[in-house]
Amino acid sequence: MKKIFLLLLFLSVAVQVFARTPLMPVENLKAGMRGYAKTVISGDTIETFPVEVLGVTGSDSMGYQILIRASGDVMERSGGIAQGMSGSPVYIDGRLAGAIAYGTAFTDPHYCLLTPIQDMLDILDKPEPHRAAAKASLLPKGTPLLAGGFSPAGVSALQEGLQPFGLTVADTGASGNTSSAKDLEPGSSVGAALIQGDLTLGALGTVTWTDEQGRILAFGHPFMKRGAADFFLTKTWVLASLPNLQAAYKVGNIGAAAGTFNQDRNAGIAGRIGRLPAYIPLYVSVTDSTRSRNGSARVKIVNDEQLAPALAASVLTSQAAKVADHGAGGSARILFDITAMDSKGELLHISRENMYFDKAALIKQLPAELQETVQVLLQNKLEKVRISNIDVNVDASTESLVAEIKKVMVEEKEPKSGDTIHLKVTLKPYRGQEFVRTVGYKLPKDASGEVRLNVRGGASMAWIQELLRKQKEGGESQTSAKKEDKKKDIKLSDYVREVNQADRNNDIIIEYAPDQKRQTARSEEEGEASLASLLAGGRNKQSVAIDYIVDGEQKVTVKLP
Repeated sequence: MKKIFLLLLFLSVAVQVFARTPLMPVENLKAGMRGYAKTVISGDTIETFPVEVLGVTGSDSMGYQILIRASGDVMERSGGIAQGMSGSPVYIDGRLAGAIAYGTAFTDPHYCLLTPIQDMLDILDKPEPHRAAAKASLLPKGTPLLAGGFSPAGVSALQEGLQPFGLTVADTGASGNTSSAKDLEPGSSVGAALIQGDLTLGALGTVTWTDEQGRILAFGHPFMKRGAADFFLTKTWVLASLPNLQAAYKVGNIGAAAGTFNQDRNAGIAGRIGRLPAYIPLYVSVTDSTRSRNGSARVKIVNDEQLAPALAASVLTSQAAKVADHGAGGSARILFDITAMDSKGELLHISRENMYFDKAALIKQLPAELQETVQVLLQNKLEKVRISNIDVNVDASTESLVAEIKKVMVEEKEPKSGDTIHLKVTLKPYRGQEFVRTVGYKLPKDASGEVRLNVRGGASMAWIQELLRKQKEGGESQTSAKKEDKKKDIKLSDYVREVNQADRNNDIIIEYAPDQKRQTARSEEEGEASLASLLAGGRNKQSVAIDYIVDGEQKVTVKLP
């Protein structure tokens, strides 16, 4: 029994030892040395192709890169070193030297630069990212983000939202659910994904190195240089390597999540098989009442405070365009519900309903408020927030549900303070006949004399809302220096309450008409802060929602004893 135990122990240790790939230090590489690389250019089959070392560039302080030339049948079929081959391991004399990472534009695609394997291994052990950066003339052999299942409008929204991060987006058509069933190993195609589910978004790359603990190194260059990250590590299925004037690139399906990429550094990305990253569940349902069409999408988006707002907006845009983009413009009602937890584990809940109208570009208006709200939650400067769920419902039609306030009259002849008066509000719809809505308003108990009321539509304040949106930075309004001390007392719950209570485009809003002289003086004293106060409303602000987007404003005087 003891001999059997020792034999099993020996075999176990031997398997672990042989599983560790021997490494080729960069200082041992010489021009003329030959070896091979591993990658996938179709399906999930790993293939090899010969390479030759042409030399090593760089220094200890700036970092090294290895110049190689590739050849063989795989290169002929792929169109050369293709985007998506980033991370492909290169072996010299049977030892792992590095990963395909960089190439030059408009040159022979058989040449590229490698990131030394030791630089990539440092990602696992050193908290600081590698500082050496590629020269401007070098292009990462990565890939555009592949968008699966997005409508053209959704792809455009992605391109616009992710452009600040230096990312490009390629439309791969339908969201494919085919992915490899094989275990990931050096040379396997791998995905770093930002969206999973009915819609997918991610980049294709190649696994460089793995170990017995399930750790993985890939890409050989940064994905977005995020440092600590939380991206979906996915299996993939490569459809083809397509030739291109600048560089060939792989196209494939971003498959099922298999783990997490938790480091995004100069020398590559690192992750682990098993635990999935934190994510935000998002459900979008859209109905086109005019054509009796509906559709929905359920996705998971990465819980990244910089990326999540744009990703959520693009999913909403894509689904709305699929169902309701009839090119005729129209109106839409949107309701979104967000649940989140603050740093103390206390519930934050936002529920917003609003209406929008546009003669032609209705779809573009729908995601703005959702995107801003997610941004305020995740990027606020007060405390960290974890969004646990987002539900969005849209009901669109070709109707022009817009009306302007033309006249306001008070029904009561002799109202008293504290009474509820009734205002007859005459509204003129877009290309329609005038109609009257009666709205109740409770007078303050301390009101007396002539009370001037301002009756306006929620849409009439859109210009101020846009101005405030530009003034916000990370969820906080930019106030004057005189208000700095007061800002310290602001709580995240205050922002949540403001979002929930903010005016809607389809509100008829009644409030005391502001004293113009006092308002002007206040504006000069407080600057931007007065705009926030104006949005919050004057004394005894009351509102009621109707089924039209309401524009315009009128004043009415109520005489009290």
